[in-house]
Amino acid sequence: MVNPTLLSNPMRWHLALRGQNITLNERAVGIVFFAGLTALCAQVTVLTSMTPVPFTLQTFAVLATGVYLRRNDAFVSGTLYLMVGALGAPVFSSGGDMLFEGGALIASGGYLIAFPFASAIVAEGLDRSYKAGIADIPAQLICWTFAMLPVYAFGTLWLAEAYGVDMAQAYAWGTEPFLLWDFGKIIVMCIITAKVWGYAPHHD
Repeated sequence: MVNPTLLSNPMRWHLALRGQNITLNERAVGIVFFAGLTALCAQVTVLTSMTPVPFTLQTFAVLATGVYLRRNDAFVSGTLYLMVGALGAPVFSSGGDMLFEGGALIASGGYLIAFPFASAIVAEGLDRSYKAGIADIPAQLICWTFAMLPVYAFGTLWLAEAYGVDMAQAYAWGTEPFLLWDFGKIIVMCIITAKVWGYAPHHD
């Protein structure tokens, strides 16, 4: 069972949700919570004239899922989010409630299906730090660096297919405008997880 002292401080949730004593029910709560957080952050949307893809806080929630949950739990949380949306819940950007339209993924579907993989990649670096009892900075840096690659790759490929444009145009719409936006979020979160958080087990 999770130590209540750890749950009282969000900066120590990563210890609670990765602990050896966490129950299956408690893991399920974490999975559902972060799926809900992703849905909530997806509603914070800014559209611009330079791209049909909106700026959202969704990727922040995707990365945070990997920060707090174990690798497998992070993947399951992202998959749960997709399943709920596919069943018609308004959990996608701007209240979108479809993952498929006309028998095909929606235009942003490439990004969406990559989210569980991004969360799991981030979680792998944090899992290694937890197991080591200290920040495994090389592992974290590698995982942070590679976390967004499947999102950009799948997202851009499907954007090109959905809009019938070449890869250069899809990149200009779906990747280039978001590089600094996502990089900024990654830098902030990486500094916190590598330099601020502790990983030694707490028994208080």
